[in-house]
Amino acid sequence: MSLLEMKALELAYRQRGTTEKVVGPVDLEIQTGEFLGIIGESGAGKSTLGYEMLDLLRFKNGVLLAGETIRRIPVAEMSYIPQDPLAALDPLFSIGSQMRELTSNRAAIEEALKRVHLPLEKISLKSYPHELSGGMRQRLVIAMALLRRPQLIVADEPTSSLDVTLQADVMNLFWEIHGQGVTFVFITHDLALAAGRATRLAVMQHGRILELGSPAEVLRNPKTDYTRMLINSVPVMKR
Repeated sequence: MSLLEMKALELAYRQRGTTEKVVGPVDLEIQTGEFLGIIGESGAGKSTLGYEMLDLLRFKNGVLLAGETIRRIPVAEMSYIPQDPLAALDPLFSIGSQMRELTSNRAAIEEALKRVHLPLEKISLKSYPHELSGGMRQRLVIAMALLRRPQLIVADEPTSSLDVTLQADVMNLFWEIHGQGVTFVFITHDLALAAGRATRLAVMQHGRILELGSPAEVLRNPKTDYTRMLINSVPVMKR
């Protein structure tokens, strides 16, 4: 079953009286239960595509030029995990007060924290964001996303500010949540990170999807020079 479908989509931003197209045309379906990795360098249009999935593009001064997005689930059943958890958290309020803005149900808050391995034995709801480590802040933002009980989560470069050990921890956590029935769209510039967990990969360049397939298909039989460049840029350990 398709949760979301984009047909001949073209997206742009309006700035200083001009309209600049940054995505499109794009055709893409998000299937129930998949873990889709969207790969590409900065400026490829990955985040813009994610904003449109969540119906956030208009709040970013974006505009739909052509095509359509068909959402078969309500936007309220989708969640967003941003690149920088500090940007998503208010430094002036405790983490408990910020979670209570999403729900007043204490049991639901405790359950969400347990799902990201931050039980109240490890974290106090009276803490402030700056008192947490980077990894804990990222887990907190994931817990807040889970409070919406989403069917679909769009995670936009959520590991870019973490070291490699914490990156692996977060990816393992995403896979665990995915195994609980949540569909993921994971946006990243890191091909190796996405290929390790994704069930499908979409390679983007200049606002267009160049390749779409399983990690094995994309890695073993790349169709474009750009994809081959991404593959060749993945570091390989020598013994």
